[in-house]
Amino acid sequence: MKIAFVGKGGSGKSSVSWLAVKTLEDMGISTLAIDADHNMDLTSNLGLDPEKTPLMHKTEREFMEAVGLGENDRLVTLTTKEGSLPEFSFNPKDSYTASITTSISKTVDLINIGLGSPDVLYTTKCAHALSGPLKFYLGLLNAKDDVVIIDSVAGTDMMNYGLYAGIDAVIGVVEPHRNSVKVFEQIADLCRKVDIPFFGVINKPTDNEFYQGVKEKYGKKIIGEIPFDSAIMEYNFTKLSTETKGAMKAVMEKLQALPKRNGLSSIYKFQHSIKENI
Repeated sequence: MKIAFVGKGGSGKSSVSWLAVKTLEDMGISTLAIDADHNMDLTSNLGLDPEKTPLMHKTEREFMEAVGLGENDRLVTLTTKEGSLPEFSFNPKDSYTASITTSISKTVDLINIGLGSPDVLYTTKCAHALSGPLKFYLGLLNAKDDVVIIDSVAGTDMMNYGLYAGIDAVIGVVEPHRNSVKVFEQIADLCRKVDIPFFGVINKPTDNEFYQGVKEKYGKKIIGEIPFDSAIMEYNFTKLSTETKGAMKAVMEKLQALPKRNGLSSIYKFQHSIKENI
């Protein structure tokens, strides 16, 4: 199961991503955490120094070799490439995956894309190009019965780029205030147009007009609510309340029950539908 947490900057998506990873770890489920945000907060939240982890954006040439493309080929040709394509795996790890992961615990590994690293400031490539290998890595990754948790760049930009076209579901993290709801609705609408399964998690629920509006409009698409918990701000799983742990566990159990999608064909479908619908 491959899941991306998205939302407005400051909505708590990095904290919720951390909570999801730690919950899965507590459940004994093999998990690949992917830090795809410029701030690299998920990497820090999991106790690592972002500058001391392998950075996926530096491995474009290695990725191209792994998928059988030459340096003058374009990644987009993978969706129509004839013949068999490689399948990536993190349990056990193929050689490319092993080269870009950092072990967190017995059941958790991390991939840091490294969009916020200092060397990115001096490259001629934009974040879209730097994230290209991740887009197709996700499409070719066989997660089996394990879980991939992706902490996304804030807003809708990477959604428009199709970074998550090949995953199983996008989870919008929303707080009950105007601007957070606005971005949440933009993401939900984009997912609807390009047929990416979308669900929502309400972070720090407060009984106000925005909370009630989201609940009423999205109904069963809201699969959980994460209460305010000071231990989340400390990134201390052992100090979390029973309510918080139970809320996130319930969310993950619902997500694990979702049907899996064909990653590469979903990317192909996205590339064609985006031109027609947006």
